[in-house]
Amino acid sequence: MLILKKSPQTTFGFLSSSFYSASFRINKTISKKKSKSEAGFSLIEVLVAMLIATFFVVGSMQALVLATMLRVKAQEQQRANQLIQEDTEQIQLTAKNLTVDYSKCSATGSADGYAKALEDSLPSVPADKKLLGDEGKTYRLTRTPTPSSSSPYKVLRIKYEVKEWNGTKLVGDAIATDYIEVIPNAAVQCPK
Repeated sequence: MLILKKSPQTTFGFLSSSFYSASFRINKTISKKKSKSEAGFSLIEVLVAMLIATFFVVGSMQALVLATMLRVKAQEQQRANQLIQEDTEQIQLTAKNLTVDYSKCSATGSADGYAKALEDSLPSVPADKKLLGDEGKTYRLTRTPTPSSSSPYKVLRIKYEVKEWNGTKLVGDAIATDYIEVIPNAAVQCPK
């Protein structure tokens, strides 16, 4: 497509012919560009677009897999923390209901104090638990109580750990751990 424009008449003849020539070259270049752009995408452009799309899809899939793995791990850890919390509540109830024994107020060793009395009256560790949605995995809660070794022997330190249980032994790293210290209510009633 060639468009020719006539320039306005001027008193300078050379100006009008050069303007006409420049206008002709510009319009000729524009018409060439139009025909080239209407030809479509080149093979390289298509390949680059496909490569970019592939990288995007691969990156999205990796992010989706990672998010799923993290969600499953978070659910597993949350359930393990619930097991610990349930046992902690049982211990707090036991500590609240421990009877007052004034002889324990003046204990001379850890075996005579309120911490040991609380340890002796703790309920047994709950049985193995199957966590929902974990492909039938079984987890075991381990409770390790340690009565205080310093006077006045009132504090019971308890360490918790939840691990996978294969039926004969604990396997893998701990899913959840916790540490608490409990003072029975009866120990607070000791005279100063």
